[in-house]
Amino acid sequence: MAVSTSGGLLDRNHSQSIFKHAILRRYVTPYAAMVGSSSPGHRVAIVDGFAGRGRYPDGTPASGELILKAAAKASRAIVEATLVEKKRADYEKLAQVVREYQAQGVRAVAHQGLVHEHLNSIVTAAKGIPLFLFLDPCGAVLPFMDLARVLDGERRRARPSTEVLLNFSADFTRRATGALAAGQHNHESLPALDRVCGGTWWREVALQALGPDSTFEPCAEAVARAYTDRLAQMTGMHGITVPVKRRVHHQPVYHLVFLTRSPFGIWVFADAIARARHEWLEALGPQTDNDDDALFSFGDVVKDVINREQEKARVRVRQNLQGIVARRKRTKLVDEVWSVFEGVYGVANDTTVSAALGLAAKSGSVSVIEQGKKIRDSVIGPNIK
Repeated sequence: MAVSTSGGLLDRNHSQSIFKHAILRRYVTPYAAMVGSSSPGHRVAIVDGFAGRGRYPDGTPASGELILKAAAKASRAIVEATLVEKKRADYEKLAQVVREYQAQGVRAVAHQGLVHEHLNSIVTAAKGIPLFLFLDPCGAVLPFMDLARVLDGERRRARPSTEVLLNFSADFTRRATGALAAGQHNHESLPALDRVCGGTWWREVALQALGPDSTFEPCAEAVARAYTDRLAQMTGMHGITVPVKRRVHHQPVYHLVFLTRSPFGIWVFADAIARARHEWLEALGPQTDNDDDALFSFGDVVKDVINREQEKARVRVRQNLQGIVARRKRTKLVDEVWSVFEGVYGVANDTTVSAALGLAAKSGSVSVIEQGKKIRDSVIGPNIK
């Protein structure tokens, strides 16, 4: 099953990276804790396949260092981080960052080259333990069949956990669709996207989505969703797409594609992207745009926007919880994760759900049968008087 969110828009130079990195910070650590508790030797493998320099020139952590930081602070897991970068100059900087964390006792290694050149050895090293892949290229991601082979086969089972967060470039899709629509069948982007998508199916999807005014935004959205669906179905996973833009009314720069087999993964990712969205709003700041779809009105402050969004999300989650107990006598929330977040995935977080459940329980429309340590573990049912 694949779903799409409406969240993830940022408005500063490289601000789309703020959203992506916020997700990494908020997801990788709880992922390692969840799966590492039952993993042999508490080992967890985390891979950044396009790691770059690992750290920005101003000292800000990039994806590579964010993963190293998560490895350093993991308390219930031993994270084994593998960072890959193809450019020699960037790799040398990355290797220096890795050495800093190795000196702190972090299990980490940096490889120079293309990620697919190291993929077999990475997967072999992670045999029998959880594996999280972060794939964030500038352009085309791994060929579809290469990625599918990693996610299928021995790693098709729910355990050990295998999850992927990847960047599916909307800019690249629009460029390829433009060439296709113009009849430029020899354009280099076409076979490149064929490899990414595992066939030419995307061409028909893109052309069918092409608007009457020849806008390419719906094409990129349609191809990203179809790609996620196909990869999820082939590998027996759940897929989620998150569009990431520079401004509210801009086309997505890329879609983040998340794949997991676990309802816990779906839940924790929901919380991570919702909280990353708050960071996006803070980076976006008050807007003066007059676009109909703008989140901000004149004079708005970020806190006002967040509060309005959260109020709407609480109302929707409360309705969702009431719908769940109307269908079932009792249920653990994580077992109905899609229903809990229906309509607000990417906006509602754990705090939103907790507040909505409190309001529903207070009104008598929902009963909390068991209070879980985490809100996702709580069991609810109809109020029996």
